[in-house]
Amino acid sequence: MDTTLLAQAVSISTAFIMSGYMLSASQVTLPLLYPLPAQTTTPLFAGVYHRGASLVIPGTIISTAASAYLAYTATSSQECIVYAAAGAVTTGILPLTAVAMMPGIHRLLALAKSDSAVQVKAQESGEVTGLLKAWTRQNYVRVVMCAVGGGLGLYAAVRREC
Repeated sequence: MDTTLLAQAVSISTAFIMSGYMLSASQVTLPLLYPLPAQTTTPLFAGVYHRGASLVIPGTIISTAASAYLAYTATSSQECIVYAAAGAVTTGILPLTAVAMMPGIHRLLALAKSDSAVQVKAQESGEVTGLLKAWTRQNYVRVVMCAVGGGLGLYAAVRREC
């Protein structure tokens, strides 16, 4: 198999798969947790977060590496720029997560390990629902970033064939 074709398939499909995976968390999973008690929502969020990280982190690395290879082997400067942009946008979800999302994630994970009284207080104050909704909004940004990364890669691949 041609290495360029393989790298295109890996880069593009991985970015779109991650986008869809993260979309399901924001669109389907997290909203179902909002009305539930903190004793239920925070451990469930911890599971969603840890399972997601086990897919998203390696997926980001794989997609970005394939995009970097495509940028390096590009046949034109414009193609190089588009593949580099695809990789950069996809990789951008990692610093976004670290800087913008981790404070809320850490708080939710801490609440998941807290005793019932702390969880009830956080639920009654609206903190848990607020943190879950903030995570959902921030995750939508990551969804768009991965979709844009996949779209840029697809654009470059199709343009190359024309």
